[in-house]
Amino acid sequence: MSIKRCFCVLTALFALLLPLHGQGNADAVFVPISKYLYEGDAQKLSAWFYDSVELSIEKESAVMSRSQARLMMQNFFRNHVPERFTLGHSASKAHVKSAVGKLVAGGERFDVSIFVSDRGEGYKIQQLQIQKE
Repeated sequence: MSIKRCFCVLTALFALLLPLHGQGNADAVFVPISKYLYEGDAQKLSAWFYDSVELSIEKESAVMSRSQARLMMQNFFRNHVPERFTLGHSASKAHVKSAVGKLVAGGERFDVSIFVSDRGEGYKIQQLQIQKE
């Protein structure tokens, strides 16, 4: 089996098993977020942002509006076309969840940290960090 096929099978299996980890479907929020990071879809990813989100990409970090963050992610994906995203560890506490992953994009490797919280309207991204390894 090719490496690409193995990755696809493992990704699909992970997506199916992820909701079973933690508190019921507690970590299921990371499934679509991971998908949009892998696809480089800033529009769909930004739908998961709060109206104000902290975004840190390489050396740029700021609290910004959802639309500003979407534009920043579009620019990142334009310059670093995603090739692979794998979600590693996730953790949960009360109404806050976090996950770390690895993004390979534009031939470079990035560490990704995702922090989501539920402020009464479902889980949304409050902070997203993308840093070169």
